[in-house]
Amino acid sequence: MVKDKYGQQLGFIKQEFVSWGPKFWLEDNTGLHLGEIDGKVVTVHHEYEIKDKNGETKARVKKKILKLFGSEWWMEDSEGRELARINGNIVHHTYDIIAPDKTVIAKVHLNWATIRDEYCIEIVKQDFDPLLVLGYAIAMDHVEHQDRGSASKGAKVITKLLGH
Repeated sequence: MVKDKYGQQLGFIKQEFVSWGPKFWLEDNTGLHLGEIDGKVVTVHHEYEIKDKNGETKARVKKKILKLFGSEWWMEDSEGRELARINGNIVHHTYDIIAPDKTVIAKVHLNWATIRDEYCIEIVKQDFDPLLVLGYAIAMDHVEHQDRGSASKGAKVITKLLGH
């Protein structure tokens, strides 16, 4: 479920459980398809494509496969230009999405006082596409949950968008 900062429901994040690779999509309250996040199965590293409602690739989210400490994530546009990187603690789900010019695009943190995974996402850079911010957070959450094991698998992500 996606809510605004006042708790009003804006839409849903849904996951296809039987597919070739992980697949998520976003819908508004009327069921209108807003975009999707497709995980690639055969890649050297974790990679997800964020597509708009017309199926056009807007960005790719990637995770570096080998890193001595922590994780390294970045987002590229459809031409391969870097759009954003992560800065913060991915394990504790508290991080910023940072533009190449080092400005903050969004702040993400896990709400620890809930039974299911609930993320608060504050979009700071108002001209940045919210679909890309949500897609980034969904892809990271999915991979990091897989990497930590099945204890948190299947948890639903509830997102509160702040600043919109």
